[in-house]
Amino acid sequence: MSKPLIDVPKEKLQQVRMDMFRKVQREKRRKKRIVSVTFISMLCLSLLFSIRVSPTIASQVAKIPGFQAIVTAIAIDKGIKDIVDHEYYEEINVTQSRKGLALTLQGVVADNSGFVLFYDADASFDISKLNLERVQLFQGDEEIECGCTFTMNASNQTYISSSVKYNFLKPIAYTSKDFKAVFHFHDEEKGNIEISLPFSLKNEIAKEKIFTANRTIDVNGQKFTITQIRRSPLKVALDIEVAKDNTMQLLALDDVAVMTESGERRDSIRNDISTGGDIRDGKFTLYLQSNYFDDPASLTVMIGAVQAVPKGEDFIEVDFGTKEILTKPTYFKGDISIVQQSVAVKMNKNNEGKLLMLSDAIKEDGTPLEFKGLTISRDEQYVVETSQFEEYNGKAKLYLKYYPNPIGENIEVNIPLQ
Repeated sequence: MSKPLIDVPKEKLQQVRMDMFRKVQREKRRKKRIVSVTFISMLCLSLLFSIRVSPTIASQVAKIPGFQAIVTAIAIDKGIKDIVDHEYYEEINVTQSRKGLALTLQGVVADNSGFVLFYDADASFDISKLNLERVQLFQGDEEIECGCTFTMNASNQTYISSSVKYNFLKPIAYTSKDFKAVFHFHDEEKGNIEISLPFSLKNEIAKEKIFTANRTIDVNGQKFTITQIRRSPLKVALDIEVAKDNTMQLLALDDVAVMTESGERRDSIRNDISTGGDIRDGKFTLYLQSNYFDDPASLTVMIGAVQAVPKGEDFIEVDFGTKEILTKPTYFKGDISIVQQSVAVKMNKNNEGKLLMLSDAIKEDGTPLEFKGLTISRDEQYVVETSQFEEYNGKAKLYLKYYPNPIGENIEVNIPLQ
């Protein structure tokens, strides 16, 4: 069903742009660039909440400083769009500067599952070689353990609008709403730049909605159970347990989505952590775009494919000393080679976007072999994954995180939420 056309307030957008231009010109002359960025961001935020976001409007406001990150998030995540529509996004507008770099925390989305920080970076120098290396998050004086993902694209410019996403390893208690984000940058000329942004949350934190599912799915004799569905503003979480007596090792569930009875679909989260836990441990979680602000009577969980391989044939064994491939599964169709401490696998591009990820490796003595990184190259026919490991001259087993071997496809299961 096509969405109704929405009138874009062109005059209002044009006025914002003109105000922005005049303000920036004045502040450049006074060498106070960050004031203009904050001012325009506040104007734009008011505009975003005064209109309903559509792709047309998004394409317009994305050009305004302070808005690129939130508009980009809305474009790829329906849950973020819902958050904006329901005014759960919280303005912060805190700025700190160091070594010619001014950082503004524009706003935050916070729930029990994680945080998203939307920020701008404005510099008096070319930041094309500025790298954001890590971002710490503190509640009071205590650092929060969490998985952090971020992107920062800069090329011959002095301005960035981006976001940092935190996925909490366990739900946090909001006993204190005072937080601090510490950004660690590195620039070739200016060296390390550390900027701390303290902030306090004012809004009430939305409570997670938890539903018991206990729906077992049998795919050609291989079973797994969706035990819970947990819904928060930032994500829908599907908690899954794998049957211990399965004869095959489940590697992945592809193209998972949920759909309400009205046909509203939510897919996996893009550009972020989409899986929690380890499927090999028998318990894991899949994260999808949120539909927290909807209250459906049921959800239909849709699984595009279940990928699995025979147990005991889910690894490649190599010898880094002799550079030999000792064993590989009979079904494995890729070409494998070893160069120094790297293992390269060449596969057809039929499953482009699905990576084998040989990151889980065990040495001959049973201790982990440290994974150092992954590089990917592609041509018209093949994709080559090259996994780098720590210095080691012995034998090792490299376990597959993915392999295209579907044992079941197009699976649907309806789960009541009432």
